[in-house]
Amino acid sequence: MYTAKPTKEQLAWQDMELGVLIHYCLEIYRPDLGGDWYKTNAVRTEIAPETLHPTKLDPEQWVRSAAELGAKYAVLVTNHCTGFSLWNTKVNDFSIASTDWRGGGGDICREFIEACRKYGLRPGFYYSTGCNGYYNINDNWQWDYKSEYYQEYVRNVEAQVTELWTEYGELFEIWFDSGIIPPEKGGPDLTPLLRKYQPQAICFQGPRDYAHNIRWVGNEDGLAPENCWATTNAGEARYDGTIPDEKAGVGDPDGKYYWPAETDMPNRTHAAFGGGWGWKAGEEHLLYTPEQLLDCYIRSDGRNSNLLLGMSISTDGDFQDEEQFKAFGKLIRDTFAEPAAMTDAPVLTDG
Repeated sequence: MYTAKPTKEQLAWQDMELGVLIHYCLEIYRPDLGGDWYKTNAVRTEIAPETLHPTKLDPEQWVRSAAELGAKYAVLVTNHCTGFSLWNTKVNDFSIASTDWRGGGGDICREFIEACRKYGLRPGFYYSTGCNGYYNINDNWQWDYKSEYYQEYVRNVEAQVTELWTEYGELFEIWFDSGIIPPEKGGPDLTPLLRKYQPQAICFQGPRDYAHNIRWVGNEDGLAPENCWATTNAGEARYDGTIPDEKAGVGDPDGKYYWPAETDMPNRTHAAFGGGWGWKAGEEHLLYTPEQLLDCYIRSDGRNSNLLLGMSISTDGDFQDEEQFKAFGKLIRDTFAEPAAMTDAPVLTDG
């Protein structure tokens, strides 16, 4: 009987337990517009990079806050649905390099990687392949994926992820929101690039033929199901977070893919801007309490999943909820500092 088995990279990822997902995205500058405007080419007229002045933007402060929490890895949203890039991309001029941050030409991705090295966190990058307002690619629309228009976008995607996967060293996790349109249907051909440039990286909702995949837990509530199997079957790992899916979280004990679940949730409640992922002034009362977060930690890590906690970065560019992270981290340590019992580590054998 066939049994799906983990790779050593997947086992190392499962041992990390706690990570952060850092959101610094353009839609926070125009909360007045509402709706999905940021998934359309309205971003070209409504938000010009040169008008942004994030005077407190400091990737080291973000990573330091994650370290204070006790996170072992950090995933930076390098390119969200607006198409705005946090690195000095050569593909277009819609990036942080076109702002006045660091005097122009700045690169958040590089400073993030350097901060991860300083504080001992494993770094990861999020990139949205299916939604890009700058190119007027909205994943909610119907597409002829093999049309010349979409194929031109696919070439831009492949060029940008090549930059991300070749210019910043080894990545621990690569995050694909909503998964990837497979190349046979007209999507980007990313498996060869992953194998060439980042063969050790864990992929959240990565290409089905990639070795080190993980899956979505099925909600954004910090809740893994009590039975959260690491194994699953095809089609049970690609969701966009808009509709909870219990089946995605449970997996399948007889599944042919070893794709453990990652439980992602924002650090602010869903009543906050962007469902809690985005920052908005005056919403400090919508922060989860440390006790609520501890409950989520137990219901995710305690149920065979990793917890990936969002960090909503402000329009000034700083993480204003650092005290929340400090308090949550202390509560984790106080709660689990002294184990009730210990056992010798089991030794894995063939089969």
